Amino acid sequence: MTQNKVSIVRSHILSMLEDGKIKTGDKIPAAREIAEQLNISFLKVQQAVESLCQDGVLHSHSRKGTFVQPNWETRILSENICVYNPVEYLPWLPQMLELIEDSIPGLRSTFAFKRGTLEVRTTSHVLTEYHDYMDLSDIFAECYDDRSLFFEKPFRPFEINGKIVGIPFAFSPRVIFFNPKLFEKAGCKLPQPGWTWAEFTDCVKKLRKILPENQIINWYPGQHPFMTFIIRAGGKLFCPEEQDPVAIDSPEVKEGLRLFRELGDLVAGEPYTEEHFRQAFLSGQAAMHLSGRHYMDHIIRSDFDDWSTTPLPVFQGGVDCTAQATDLVCVRKSCTSPELAKKYITAMLSEKVQDYLGQWKHNIPIRKSSAFKSLDLDDPRDALFAVEVAKISTEFNLEPPFPGALVLKGITRILRDGIDLEEGLNELAQAARTILGIEGTGNNTGHIGSVFYRSK
Repeated sequence: MTQNKVSIVRSHILSMLEDGKIKTGDKIPAAREIAEQLNISFLKVQQAVESLCQDGVLHSHSRKGTFVQPNWETRILSENICVYNPVEYLPWLPQMLELIEDSIPGLRSTFAFKRGTLEVRTTSHVLTEYHDYMDLSDIFAECYDDRSLFFEKPFRPFEINGKIVGIPFAFSPRVIFFNPKLFEKAGCKLPQPGWTWAEFTDCVKKLRKILPENQIINWYPGQHPFMTFIIRAGGKLFCPEEQDPVAIDSPEVKEGLRLFRELGDLVAGEPYTEEHFRQAFLSGQAAMHLSGRHYMDHIIRSDFDDWSTTPLPVFQGGVDCTAQATDLVCVRKSCTSPELAKKYITAMLSEKVQDYLGQWKHNIPIRKSSAFKSLDLDDPRDALFAVEVAKISTEFNLEPPFPGALVLKGITRILRDGIDLEEGLNELAQAARTILGIEGTGNNTGHIGSVFYRSK
């Protein structure tokens, strides 16, 4: 389907914003200049500029020109599908948009804009901000009356109070990708399922002798890796079924974060970007990468083959579980067109799109038939994901009334700033109890220790 001329001009100007070619307060190129560059009529360019002014992205001054508005990135534009990572990190995305062009013409992906009518988001974002998203229960049932087409378990965290706030379209357990040649060079035994934390850290120490600290594993104090460690230690941040639902200061959470910090002490050398570490691994210069199956997006493109996969090490006293990585399709409540939401859900879960996603090996498609086509059970590196799926934990409990966003930010600060774990987690847990007491959530028991509980 041919994109209309006004949409082409809008996309051109928005791309200049996203690429940093024009910034807040800058004057955009003159309409005649854009018209010549794109070979589009001056009138169509004017219409596009005026529409972006109406959307709050630009503003015009008579005789002075048109300028970029402050906070342009917060505007919700009809053509934007907002994604959770820079577009260049999602190599499958451009062609996927082409696949749904007939259903929803003119969509463009964006990371710079923070919100969109249609979005692709991750687990923690959706659970901590689910009030902003449309309930997709009825729409999903209308689009697909047979839920047996899809894996059921990945949906569980996102069915809240009878509402579906986000629909998984791909999911994955988290595993460790590793370079066997570097392990052998360092004198490490190749990891096997069931390897222990002691065996893991022994390998890390040997790898430190042949590699810089920041090329051993992609450690950083972010919520995805530290939640993986918390879950593997048997911990949860909140336990709704308990009299005291706050478990942030439980022994299991403390142990998971202690091990996570122990690893950080071994490998946190010079700072690096995610892209830098990715390129280091794909060029054979880094030893391990903790990730979901989506990392295979980049492996496929690189032609790098000196890699294998292994489960995370077993923690003493822990559980053989892993955190679920999820890509979710979401629709903001500001969407005024149920028909658009239906088209989006129908397209993203269609066999055509799900098969395409499976070809990229971007996580595991939520549609069962597409997942079975995608997983190569004859390759032990890929077959591991099929094994680890059964070990996925979906008990995140981050959604309100639980103060999930605050707690994730607090744990990040504890790890990043070197705050004492015991002291930091105890204070964070008490803050969570106070918030839940104000909200009236939980039971009035003596050990909770909040005046807001005692006053009930």
